[in-house]
Amino acid sequence: MDLNILSHVLIVAFQMYDQDRDGKISRTELLQVLRAMLEMQVTEEQLESIADRAIQEADLDKDDAISFEEFKKSLEKVNIDHKMSIRFLR
Repeated sequence: MDLNILSHVLIVAFQMYDQDRDGKISRTELLQVLRAMLEMQVTEEQLESIADRAIQEADLDKDDAISFEEFKKSLEKVNIDHKMSIRFLR
């Protein structure tokens, strides 16, 4: 995929979560998006657990929010993890 297209996709994905456009994804914003995406498939407790874990794993500067750079790095890690797991499955 073209690097410019990938960068644009990452920015759009980040903006989907950063609903107040302050440059950070807060726990509240993450929960709002997760509720919309998962609807009634999981409990509120499960949603909160998912949000807390996502922030814990991605929040490198420990400000309880995910910046664009942290968002990008967390997705790069997922991509690497995914590629590694596919290699082991072959």
